[in-house]
Amino acid sequence: MFDLKRPCRNCPFRQGQGERFRLHPDRLRDIVEAPAFQCHKTVDYSEDEPAPGDRPQQCAGLMAVLHRSDRPNQIMQVASRISDFDPAALDPDGEAYQSLEEAMCAHHPKKWR
Repeated sequence: MFDLKRPCRNCPFRQGQGERFRLHPDRLRDIVEAPAFQCHKTVDYSEDEPAPGDRPQQCAGLMAVLHRSDRPNQIMQVASRISDFDPAALDPDGEAYQSLEEAMCAHHPKKWR
């Protein structure tokens, strides 16, 4: 569930991708405030409703941004307490946005500045 350490090439929380995806501000808030957020590459989209895939993983890009912003989501908090999950090991190359504010501004510069 926590095997991913780097954001995917097309992760909405990877630098340069906010401008591409332009997630709606309400969607960004939902993601940030959710107890967990699964990487899109590990979701099964074959049915009408998306479902966890065979090997669900948490989004490394979002977790890196949340960690840097000192706002870990619920699953990060639990994993830090009961496993060897180390959020400081996420995004070793600094590819994700450096803060929630930077990510939100990248998706909607006029709304957040």
